[in-house]
Amino acid sequence: MKKKRFYLILTLVFLLLLSACSGKDEKVSSDGKGKKFSGTLTVWVHPYVASDLKDQQTAVFDDMAKQFKKEYPNTKVKFEEIPWANRETKILTALAAKEGPDVFYLIPDMMAQFASKNVLTPITKLLGDDFDKDDFPKSSLDAVTYKGEMYGLPILHEVQSMVYNTKILEEVGGDKNAPPTTWEEFDQLAEKAVAKGYFARNFEGANTLNSTLYPLIWQAGGDIIKDNKVVINNKKGVKVFEKINDWYKKGWIPKDSTTALDHFTGFLEGKALSSTASGLTLSTLKDRGFDNYVLGPPLKGEKQVTFGTTGMFVVSANSKNKEAAAQLVKAMTDTEGSKAFNKLTKYVPARQSASDIYNDDPEMKQMTEWLKYTKPGVIHPVAREIMPKIQAELQAMLEGSKSPKEAADASAEAIKGEIDKQ
Repeated sequence: MKKKRFYLILTLVFLLLLSACSGKDEKVSSDGKGKKFSGTLTVWVHPYVASDLKDQQTAVFDDMAKQFKKEYPNTKVKFEEIPWANRETKILTALAAKEGPDVFYLIPDMMAQFASKNVLTPITKLLGDDFDKDDFPKSSLDAVTYKGEMYGLPILHEVQSMVYNTKILEEVGGDKNAPPTTWEEFDQLAEKAVAKGYFARNFEGANTLNSTLYPLIWQAGGDIIKDNKVVINNKKGVKVFEKINDWYKKGWIPKDSTTALDHFTGFLEGKALSSTASGLTLSTLKDRGFDNYVLGPPLKGEKQVTFGTTGMFVVSANSKNKEAAAQLVKAMTDTEGSKAFNKLTKYVPARQSASDIYNDDPEMKQMTEWLKYTKPGVIHPVAREIMPKIQAELQAMLEGSKSPKEAADASAEAIKGEIDKQ
């Protein structure tokens, strides 16, 4: 009788433990060989599309989870959407509290910052022997690598090119079938456009430097930080500060360029010759029925180069399920996942095997071909911290309190200060 009571109590304890382990915060377990995962993986994503396409985005992520569960049927994947605004602070705060997701989305300059803070898991050795490295261009893998370790896998590329209002272009003697390819060609048309009362282009001073200052510096043959040395204020960098200041004084860019977040509306209203453009820009133009435009290539100064971020999914250092999370990242960024995600969001796939999705879309196919001209931004732990400091110097220059040389030098000092803190 005592023995029967003992086994009954033992059975009840076992059932209670089993129940406790099957809750929503259940940890993923594996057989040690990376094949039998069970439990829950949480992924933080963002609104990559307009609100009216939200259901389609949800379906894409659900399909990624279904594909992963085919191989790991006992694993649950939970997607949680967080806004773009203040995402960096939200993620870092969660990670500092030893909370947050197993997997989340980053771009290269944020990746370097997060990796230097030891809040990411290197996944190079967790991807397994079957990981097809050759399906990614070297530039894609470079963008997810910091100090020799891969910290994520790329899901998308963005290519920043130019778009021109064809009515204004032809009004100033341009050819819509041959938009500008160099700064010299652009400047000649821009000068005529401004003389007729238009703006030459956009320059949203409160926006990310990746879409304003940095591409101009790269096109001039310069850089921001090179081999951990600050070079933003060398001759080529100062020349770009002078160019932007000249644009402002001559009215080539709007007067709110010191604080603006949006100049694209002005382009849509026919007030500007040109604007920078991405795949999302083209989608917006089509959705609004704006057809008086032509896509132009990234401009060439000393070099033909532009900004093009690489979006990646990474694994948190807090994850109790790092092996499973790395396999989920690999599954989410496989060929089919990349095709579905990028077809919906109008980005360029990072995988070469997914590049055929735009075979029937000449403009996006052209964007894909311009991928070779892109740089993913400043890959350095201080990349995010220095942006507002440089923006403040640009604003001081445009408002007239500093010369271009003084603004460039002050930017360099601010960058050095942040690097010294490292």
